Amino acid sequence: MAISAGRARFKLETSGMELIGSIAGRCLLLVLVVMTVLPLWRVGSWPVRLCDFFRLQISVLAIGLLLAFLIVAWQTDWSYELGAGVLLAVLIAGWQISHFVRYTPLWPLEVSDAPADARPIRLAVVNLKVENQAKQSVVQQLQDLEVDLLLLIEFNAAWAEALSTLEDQYPHRQGVEHEDGVGLMLWSQLPLENAEVRYLVSESRPSIFTQISVDEHAINYVGLHPLPPGLPDDEDGGRHDSNVRDAELMLVADIVAKDPDASWIVSGDFNDVAWSRTTRLFQRISGLKDPRVGRGFYNTYHAEYPWIRFPIDQVFVSSNGRIAEMGRFHPAGSDHFAITATISFVHQPAANPTASPSEREDAEEMVEKGLEDAT
Repeated sequence: MAISAGRARFKLETSGMELIGSIAGRCLLLVLVVMTVLPLWRVGSWPVRLCDFFRLQISVLAIGLLLAFLIVAWQTDWSYELGAGVLLAVLIAGWQISHFVRYTPLWPLEVSDAPADARPIRLAVVNLKVENQAKQSVVQQLQDLEVDLLLLIEFNAAWAEALSTLEDQYPHRQGVEHEDGVGLMLWSQLPLENAEVRYLVSESRPSIFTQISVDEHAINYVGLHPLPPGLPDDEDGGRHDSNVRDAELMLVADIVAKDPDASWIVSGDFNDVAWSRTTRLFQRISGLKDPRVGRGFYNTYHAEYPWIRFPIDQVFVSSNGRIAEMGRFHPAGSDHFAITATISFVHQPAANPTASPSEREDAEEMVEKGLEDAT
């Protein structure tokens, strides 16, 4: 009797675990399907656009779920429901991987390696974090960095005071300091020509435009920090959609496209992942190239949480750009990794932007929606 009761209890517990596992598997599969399908909806709604960020994480979960389904199939009888789960997991993982496989060494380089005799420009994109208390450590890191162009994001009066010891090292400066995390400053060892701060979409989001000369070669530089989707909106208590961000990126892309024969560097905290529809459209409109393709993800945010880390601090160059080095480091106390890149330019015909008429219409629509949201 005791043995029979024990066997019955074991069977009950086992069937209960299988039921819980089945429900959990179905719920996880449903979540992954929804997060995979939502980005196909071409709207600026922040929950939809944030699904673009999690493609790597979704693919990992889909592969894990696929393995779990295969183990269940090995231990039990195969069923149509299990087969459908396996098929969906394979499709989800394959679709997500197709977006970011370009940022692995499996893919050809989009920006070639720099020739050894080229005169390089070394730049860094550093999100300081406005409330960062580790300022002295960051000062020491930046002092040892030795770059030509230093884009400082979330720059305010406290950071201006802390970094004042570096002003001799970077005598040429342009930008705005601000207390709400939107300050943007470019410090340079090279003279800045025609440097100006522009507010392309929102009066609270500056961008920096300038020219620099290296061996009599003029290079156009743009530094950006557009509005992130999902940021709380203090006016209506909701959250910002991606329209303002998308509009700023499209306007910069259009500016670059109007001068395709020039040499360009566009960098900053884009608040958008490299593989999103918006950033890819930004590339096709502008004709700019992504040096991370074929080299690596260079994920930068969030520095403290490896499992939710995305490549949102970005560097793009014109088609005549070449890369000698790319890297990243962690500024003490910041929630971002900083990106570094050593870039040179060669003399070659410019590559024309590849955007189709329909893509240009999409970009114009993004600008209209962004300007409307900003007002």
